[in-house]
Order: sequence, then C-alpha cells, then structure tokens
Amino acid sequence: MRNTQERPFSPNRLRALALAIACAATPVFATPSAPAANVQVAVSLQKNEASGVVVTPDGRMFLTIPRAGVNHSDPSLVEIVNGQPVAFPDTAYTVPSDKPLADWLVSPLGLTLSGNTLWVLDEGKRAGIDAIPRDSAKLVAIDIPTRTVRKTILINKPQLRDTEQLNDLRVDMQHGAQGTVYISNNGFSKPDSSLLVVDIASGKVRELFKDQPQVSPAPGYMTWVEGKPHAYSVDHATMPQGGVNGIELSPDGKTLYWTIPTNANTYSLPTALLSDPKQSEAQLAKAVHFEGQAASNGGITVDEHGTLYYGDASHHAIVAKDTQGQFSLVAQDPRLIWPDGLYYRDGYLYVTIGQWQRAPGLNGGKDLRAAPYDVLKIKVGGA
Repeated sequence: MRNTQERPFSPNRLRALALAIACAATPVFATPSAPAANVQVAVSLQKNEASGVVVTPDGRMFLTIPRAGVNHSDPSLVEIVNGQPVAFPDTAYTVPSDKPLADWLVSPLGLTLSGNTLWVLDEGKRAGIDAIPRDSAKLVAIDIPTRTVRKTILINKPQLRDTEQLNDLRVDMQHGAQGTVYISNNGFSKPDSSLLVVDIASGKVRELFKDQPQVSPAPGYMTWVEGKPHAYSVDHATMPQGGVNGIELSPDGKTLYWTIPTNANTYSLPTALLSDPKQSEAQLAKAVHFEGQAASNGGITVDEHGTLYYGDASHHAIVAKDTQGQFSLVAQDPRLIWPDGLYYRDGYLYVTIGQWQRAPGLNGGKDLRAAPYDVLKIKVGGA
C-alpha cells in the first residue's frame, strides 16, 4: 500500500526544485547569450540597413540599400571596397536626382547574380511618399566588369499597385529566348501578395496567384520576435507583415522555392511550367508543391548540393534543410535579430541583418533602429 504521508523537502530537494522552476520560467525564445563560433561580421554599415546581398566568385560583395524604411540620399546599390560601401555602378545612378525615375535606382531591394550580370529589383517605394510613381519600379541588369546598365524593364500598371512590395528575384536562363525572371511581391500595408514572371526578351510581366493561400499570410499566424510573441495583424501590426518574400532556384534551375514570413509553409513550382505563358493559372496552381514548414522570416538561399537555408528570426538562427527533408541548426547568434537577405558562396552564408521590426510604424511611432547594420558571414561547409 502506497504511503501518502507527506515528507518535508530536504535543502537539496528545495534547491533542485528552485532550479527546475527557474529553468521552466526561462523563455523558450530567449536571445542567445554569446556569439556563435562560425559567425563573423563581414561588414558593418553605420548609416543605413542593407537588404539584398550578392558575393561573386572572386569575392566582390554587393548590397542594396532600399529607401522604403528611410528615404536616404546615400547610394542605394553599393560594392564593399576595403570595408566601405562605394556606389555601384556609379554615384549618379544610385543617388536621388531630377532625372526620370527610369534612369536611376529609386529603392532597390532584391539582388541576384547571373554570370557576370548583377540583377537588381527596384521596388520604387520611398518612405514618406504614399504612391509608387510610374517608372520607379523596375528590373535592372548591370554588367559588372564594364559597370554598364545593359537592360531596364519597367514594371507599371496593371501589374504594379501602390500596395505591392516587389521584394526579391531570381533569374532563370534556361527558359525564354533571353531568360525569365521570377519576382516575389510581398505586399505593403494590406494583403496584396503574388508572384511575377517576367520574360526578359519581351519585357512582358505576368502576375500569378494574387492573394491566394500559397503566397499569403496564414490567418492567426503567431511568431516570436526578439523574445516577444507577435500575431499577424493588418490593422494593428507589431511585426513586419506581408506574403511571399524569399525565393530561390534549385541548383539545376528546375525548381523555384518561396517562403512567406507570416506563414510557416514553403512551396515550390517547376520552372518549366512557371515560365510557360501557355500554362493557365489554374494549371499552375495544381502544380504547386507543398515543401513542408520552416520557421522563416523570409530569407532563403541554396548551396550547390541542394540544401536550403532559412533565416529564423524567432530563434535568432539560421537553419538548413537537406534534400532528404532533414533540418539542422547552422547558427544561433544574438546578432541574428532579423536575418533578411541570404546568399551562399563557397561554403559560406552571407546574411544581411535587418532591423525592420524596430521601425516606427511597428513601435508606436518610436524608431528603435540603431547602427551598426551588419552583414554576417557564416561558415556552413559544403564547398
């Protein structure tokens, strides 16, 4: 028969109980206390946040500095030279001017590389200006060796609305006479999400899946940002909002992946179908593949083996998903407060660290952002 008589706790048992209670009270999403051994600062910017990042095979780093958060007058596309941002291809093309909006980079966000060509996605949105003026949103191809703008594709109505945010891009040179560009439309102040497909040769833009579940925030979505819980809310936003954000091509170029910062689901589509204008939207919707879930705030990239890397602001982390669907922790570091743009090169991840969650519009009008604005370099192996 079980003895139900209570016995007093010994001092050792009391100390053990106190320790257990303290551990249980520790937030699951607490900020890591120390930098990770495989994380280093690649560059620190003192004035503005970077978004897109590209590193060339010979080690040249390029960054986009958008104006949607702060309408600054500094260069909006830079190369890092001796640790400092230098306008690329030149100052005249990257600072505000009275030239036609089609002739300079208004607010570039997405950035990617195809051969020797730097492809830049200009969202055209500037802080303090409600609309996105005609000819400000565009795709720009810049030849790196000659520093020459080779092509400009303007994105205007009906494919462009003031509530859109053209976020990221990837270039597929396997489909189309001169290639195809895929663009994620994250959306601004209200739900307005979609994928855009651009034929480079003709400049024709096709919009797909507008506000469909595969590209949209998940109703009731909740995540953690800097140790605090936040729910998706259009009317009372306390964290960055929006739909489809990060996109990436598989190493063989046959698959496009995308993530949604307010929806844990990851999706993909075969590029042979997505690039084909003869495929109806209904046919493409049936071909969308659910890739599972990943705690992602938007950033995504891939290595040469097909391993996908996701930014995870809720854990101050970068996680990897291999081709067998298995996840692993790449890095957890207190500086990973909002891993934004991700780019892989030769065994390293390059990560722009945004402070978008500290913007005035999400914090009762208070601007909590502060320099430095870092780009981190993370050793992941695989080269």
